[in-house]
Amino acid sequence: MNWRERMREDWDRRAREDSERYIYARDSQADVADFARSGEANYNQLVRPFLPILLDGRPAGACRAVEIGCGIGRMTEWFARDFAFVEALDVAPAMIEGARRGLGQAGNIAFHVNDGAALAPVATASADLVFSYIVFQHIPSREAIGNYVREAARVLKDGGAFKFQLNGDQSPDYLAHERDTWLGETFSCDEAAALLDREGFSILAAEGAGTQYFVLTARKGAPPPERSYVLPGEPWAAPLLLNGFGAPVDASWRPMSARARVRLPGRGTRLYAGLYFWPESCRHRLTLAGHVFEVTTPGDRYFECPAGPGEIEIALDPAPAKPPAFRVLGLY
Repeated sequence: MNWRERMREDWDRRAREDSERYIYARDSQADVADFARSGEANYNQLVRPFLPILLDGRPAGACRAVEIGCGIGRMTEWFARDFAFVEALDVAPAMIEGARRGLGQAGNIAFHVNDGAALAPVATASADLVFSYIVFQHIPSREAIGNYVREAARVLKDGGAFKFQLNGDQSPDYLAHERDTWLGETFSCDEAAALLDREGFSILAAEGAGTQYFVLTARKGAPPPERSYVLPGEPWAAPLLLNGFGAPVDASWRPMSARARVRLPGRGTRLYAGLYFWPESCRHRLTLAGHVFEVTTPGDRYFECPAGPGEIEIALDPAPAKPPAFRVLGLY
C-alpha cells in the first residue's frame, strides 16, 4: 500500500471511529464541548486578526478561500461566515460526509475529496487565501507536502496568501522515528523556506519554529513594498514596539502591559489589533488610539477603529493581573 492509499484508509477509519477526537485530539468525554468551540477559537487566533494582511486590505466578503484538510468542517464554518466562497478539501471520504452533514446547508462552501497531495478541482488563480492547520503534521511524505505548496501557488491569485502549519519538531527522538499518518514529516526553518521559495512564495511571518506548531504566512510573489503592520516575533518589527511589551513567545505573541506604545509605518485609515485575554484577567476598558472598547470575555479579540500612521497608544484599565498577548497591530 502506498502512502496515498494509507492516508485515505487511516483517516477514513479515524473519521468513522471518532472524527472529533482525531481532529482535535481530545482525551476524554469531558472535552466534547471543546470541539464545537475550538474551530472558532483557532479561526480567531490564526485568521481573523490577520485578514487585512492576508487579503492585502480587501474585504473577506469579496474573496475566496481554500482549506486543505477540512475534516468535518471544524474551521470551515468560520471561513464561510467571513468569505464569499470556500473550497474545502480532505483526503478521507468519511470526513467530507461529516462536513456535508454539518454544513451542507451553507450555500458558499464546496466540499471535495482529494488525493492527499493536490487541490483539484480548485481552478488555477481563483483563490485569495489558502489555509491549512494541524494537517501537514500527519502526512508521512515530503513529496506530498511539497506538492501541496506547489498546488497552493497554482490556485492562488498573484499576491494571494498561504498560511499553513508544519511540524517543526527537530528533536533527536522525533527525527529518528518512522513516519506514519499520525506522526508525519517535520521541517526545519531552512527546509520550510526552501519549500516556499521553490514555488515563488515570499515569507511574511514564521511562528513556532522548532515546535509541533510551526506556522508560516507567505505571499505568492514578491513581498509587499512597504508594511503597514507590526507583528510580535518578526525581527524587523522589534524597533516599532516602543514600550510596554515583553519578549516574544515562539515568535507568535508578546505580553503587553497596561500602557504600551507602537509606531506604525505605511498607510491606511483604519487601525486593527489582535489581542488575547486570559481567563483570569479579561475584564478591562481598552483604549486604542483614543477609542474605547469594553473587554468582558477571555480569548482572542479583534478591534478596529479610525487611525493613521504614527505612534499608537494602547491602555488597559484596570491594569491586567496577567498581561494579554499581543498578536498584531496594523492599518488598512
